[in-house]
Amino acid sequence: MPEAPHPGLPARPSLEHLKKAAKRLARAEGLSLARAQKRLAADHGFGSWAELKRQVSAAAPAPDAGLGAAAAAGGLAEVRRRLAEGAAPDGAPDQPPPLWQACASAAPDADRLAVARALLDAGASPRGDRAGETALHAAARRGPLALVELLIERGALEWAPDRNGRRPLASAEAGDAPEKAAIVELLDRPVIRDPQFRAAVGALQAGDAEALARLLDAHPRLLRERVREPDCYRRAGRHQYFLDPKLFWFVADNPNLVEPMPPGMVDAARVMIARGVDPADLDYTLGLVMTSAPAARAGLMAPLMALLLEAGAIADARSVEVALGHGQTEPVEALLAAGLPLTAPIAASLGRLEPLRALLPTASPAERQAAFGLAAINGQAEAARLCLEAGADVDARLPVHEHATALHNAAANDDVEMLKLLVAHGARRDIPDRLWNGLALDWAKHENRPAALAYLESLG
Repeated sequence: MPEAPHPGLPARPSLEHLKKAAKRLARAEGLSLARAQKRLAADHGFGSWAELKRQVSAAAPAPDAGLGAAAAAGGLAEVRRRLAEGAAPDGAPDQPPPLWQACASAAPDADRLAVARALLDAGASPRGDRAGETALHAAARRGPLALVELLIERGALEWAPDRNGRRPLASAEAGDAPEKAAIVELLDRPVIRDPQFRAAVGALQAGDAEALARLLDAHPRLLRERVREPDCYRRAGRHQYFLDPKLFWFVADNPNLVEPMPPGMVDAARVMIARGVDPADLDYTLGLVMTSAPAARAGLMAPLMALLLEAGAIADARSVEVALGHGQTEPVEALLAAGLPLTAPIAASLGRLEPLRALLPTASPAERQAAFGLAAINGQAEAARLCLEAGADVDARLPVHEHATALHNAAANDDVEMLKLLVAHGARRDIPDRLWNGLALDWAKHENRPAALAYLESLG
């Protein structure tokens, strides 16, 4: 069985990565490869390169190509045997993940489902895409429905695209699964089974205020009820901001379900408000509007916000934080102009340095941390520095996009100035994100960010 990693090693030690780092160090400083390896070993707390290699080999589960073959054959007993002997659940790094192989294979459905469950129980990632697509794409194409539901429950992302930009829904639509219709319905979110609710959503998304008014007058319940989506999404145990939506939420077109947003959306919202919208729905929809890319592109964010605020909607601190976490500073500027108090997180996001200096000493630790994270997201390096000097944790998860750290965000944005600031303040480069288990370096590679990649690789 694999040992725990040495304290001087990253959480996911990779000998291949360390070999490449030694070669880069040798080239950069004109050293022999042996001397570069020795220095790199010392940097990680080892007396020699050989000692480092032994520790990495002991710490990492063995990549087992045979595990993938057993998974593809639907061989549950063989899969369990190899896992018990210490095989890495995600298989060899140069081969498709065993979970994907099980989902894509021609083995009987019951065998594929059992193998997938065993792999997931052992810690296999449901989000890996080394095959060019995720396991959910393969399951959506082949079925059965129970396999698709299992993957979603265990954390597969129904919105994650393959390398050609296609979502699992497209795989289901192009597939030949016996339960194709049920799988397509499951993945075509939000899942709306009430025909009258679906008709109301259609009228709203068409900007047809008159048709929407007729439906609401005939079925007043539609303004109060909410969709009940399949249980697998609820059992996933992660925050989903549009789970079981209310009708009024669709005003924001967030998530993006219709493009472009119709000009009549404001009139449709007015029709619903006139018939009585719950205050909580006004507040929640305001937050959705403030992060709606379709509303911004259509020039409808400001009129929708004005309508909602006039109807009594309140932008709470979390809605403001989420808007800033998505780089939407204009709606927050509008709220400030309407009297919203300036806080440390807002000042940091907007790069208002003098107010930030005045606010940080009396800000709570949570506010200082939020201010740092939002400054990092919005590329405000000087504001981020002020927050770090005030005590913010450089390695903490971001206040929005909580799966990542500021280092991940800077890598994805190709923001070398921010990366240098974070590294200078001790940012760890071995922290994986919580969605794809990737390091900041992995993010720079995946997003093709050349400047960030070059800088991070230069660090070794």
